[in-house]
Amino acid sequence: MMFATISIVSTGIDMWEFHNLAFVSERTARYISMHGATCSQNGNSCTITVGNIATFFEAEGQALLSSSVIMALTDGSGTTTCNPVSSCTSTSATFPNTSYNSVGSNITVKATYTLKNPIAMLWPPDMSGSHDFTVAASSQQRILF
Repeated sequence: MMFATISIVSTGIDMWEFHNLAFVSERTARYISMHGATCSQNGNSCTITVGNIATFFEAEGQALLSSSVIMALTDGSGTTTCNPVSSCTSTSATFPNTSYNSVGSNITVKATYTLKNPIAMLWPPDMSGSHDFTVAASSQQRILF
């Protein structure tokens, strides 16, 4: 009975963390898509940095440990990786790159998260306790403004 209870609770927490990872990846991609080249017209200063994006990701991902999340931001100029996401909160590089932030350009947010599930440590023959596994989520958006 105890094994079944631990299994159900652990699986529920893992599902919640995975759902939150997918949700935050989508929300972050939407956030970036609203901050392209034309959003800064008419005196608006809405360009964003990798630090702004990492801070947004951390704030939205309340179910996630930011030290276990790896985030990759991709635009036409290449990929910026935050490993872990908390390491990029002070990065001042603009994203998307100035050459690739026009309306209609694609950006991609990919995130991976390491889940630590205690169920596997109770499963013989390997009871070493180190049974982490990784889940991933990705979202692609076009820059809208």
